[in-house]
Order: sequence, then structure tokens, then C-alpha cells
Amino acid sequence: MKKYLVGVDIGGTNMRVSIASQEKIIIKVVQKTKLEGDEHTVPNQVVSLIDIACQRAEVQKEEILALGVGTIGPFKKRNGFLYVVTANICGALAKERDVIPNNWKEIPLQKDLSEHYGNLRFDNDCVAAVNAERIFGAGQHKDNFVYVTISTGVGGGIVQDGKIIRGKNANAGHIGHIYIAEDGPQCGCGNYGDFEVLCSGLAIARDYGSKTAEEAFVAYRNKEDKAIKVIQRAARNIGRGLASVNAILDTELFIIGGGVFMNNKDILLPLIKEEFYRSFPTLSEEVEIIPSPLEDYLGDIGAFSLVIPKDWIEHWKNIKPWTTAPKPIKLN
Repeated sequence: MKKYLVGVDIGGTNMRVSIASQEKIIIKVVQKTKLEGDEHTVPNQVVSLIDIACQRAEVQKEEILALGVGTIGPFKKRNGFLYVVTANICGALAKERDVIPNNWKEIPLQKDLSEHYGNLRFDNDCVAAVNAERIFGAGQHKDNFVYVTISTGVGGGIVQDGKIIRGKNANAGHIGHIYIAEDGPQCGCGNYGDFEVLCSGLAIARDYGSKTAEEAFVAYRNKEDKAIKVIQRAARNIGRGLASVNAILDTELFIIGGGVFMNNKDILLPLIKEEFYRSFPTLSEEVEIIPSPLEDYLGDIGAFSLVIPKDWIEHWKNIKPWTTAPKPIKLN
């Protein structure tokens, strides 16, 4: 009997695989996203992590009802499949940056995974997240809202007039690549001065001169001048980016998630709001900006939301399985 869902959340830094039954989330494994090898490395890693999670949870592959995958994008559509063309995994998109140790231009993620799993749903991670917020989170009963992730990169998912906006290649909501500055550092996509390259975790780490953004936030909490300047500038640019998105969409709510933001929301949220509400009041004053209530399991719930059976939804709303989920198992 098929009775389990598998959710996969692929980011530029980490890959997460979770398994859930109708009653609970059983297991979650996390591993650094592999960036070396050929263009099949990431799909092969997904298959391997699912096998590990199933083995540890004592779940047979034949018992898997469906696989939902949320992955960073954007995508290129070809022969009925979406290929991942992402600046944070594919090193060939901006070779001169010499940041990502591979020469990939695209990843045949959906095509490769479809060879292993029949019931597969595949979407951008922020679209999956906005779907999760619509079903289980802060977007319930709202027709216009935007989910934004501030993590390794910057991305978004949009609900407009009650519908998720996807676009011709499922790339709508890629707010990380809207232009903020006339020039600036180069993003992995090749742009100079876009939202992601000014505001992401990688951007904060780069500007502070550290390996991770978290080091900059630790220094900020210790009142170090350089860290304060770097983080305040990033937060101002996030606020301006959200104001630009709002000017186009006339939304009612921004829900913000992602590791960099959620780990430091006490610092970032007031700074972002301060800048956002400086924008044209007629457009901005009725907009709410909040952290995601689904917190650390948003990516997983997003992936599950792509494939969850309708008769599970109300039950999950009642039991909120993400609140009792086990701690993730970190793999080397």
C-alpha cells in the first residue's frame, strides 16, 4: 500500500529530503548540495538521499505515494521537461566569478528524476513555498501575497488574485534578478547589481569578508561597525526590492523566509520595514511584512504541498505535523 510522501528541497547550500505519512513527518536528512562532477550530480544526489532516508525510516520504495521537489531555479523548458539553470549551482553561467567549482550550464533534474519516480511533481522552491503558505501558513484566506526567501540566494513566489503566478517557463517570481543598482558586483546569473547580488547571504558574507553571512550577524550583535554597515545596507536594499515588487503587484502581504532571514529576523525585519514604508505610502501603507510561520520546515512543507492528497490537507491543518517533526539528520 502506497502511504508515504517524499519531499525534496534543493538549495544552493543544502539539499533536504523528508518523508511523511498522513500522521507525521517521519524523518528529514540534510546534506550539502554537491557542486562537483557532471550535470547529473544533483539528480543522483537526490536519488541517493531518498534511498538513505527510506532505509533509515524503514520505508520501501514501493510504499512511496508521490515525490514533490522544490528547487532553486530558474528553469529552461525543453522536450516537456524543466531543466534547472540556476546561478547558485551552475558554474558556467558566470565563469569569471570563479565561485562555483563546475562547468554546468543546466541540470536535467526533472528528466533524470522521472526515470526513477513515476508520480513526480516539480516546481520552483519559492513557488512550492508560496503554495505551502497558501494551504497551511500565513497566506490562508488571502488572494494577494508574495513569499520571499533571503538565503544563499533571493527568490519569490506570487499569489495574485487567488492564483499562483508561474509564467511561460515557470520562472515568474524570480525577484532575485530584478535590478536594484546601476552597477555593482556580478551575480552568478551574469547580472550586475541585481537584488540577489546585493542582499543574499552570499552577498552579506562577501561584503563583510567572511565565509558565511552568519559571521557578519554575530559581529553585528557585538556592535562591530563594519558588520552594522554591511547588514544595514543589505536590509535597505531588501526593503527597496520589496517596494519595487509591490509597485507592480499591489500585494497585501509579504511573507519572508530563508535561513539567513529566519535566523536573524530580529535584526532584519525592523530594518526592512523601515525602508519599505518609506516608499510611496499610497502603495505601501496597507502592506504587511511578516516572517513565515512555517519556519524551518517551510521548504519541506512546500515540497509536500505539491503532492499532498486532498484528504490529508484538513488533517494536516489540525495536527500541524511540522511542529512535532524530528530534528534533521545531517549527513556528510
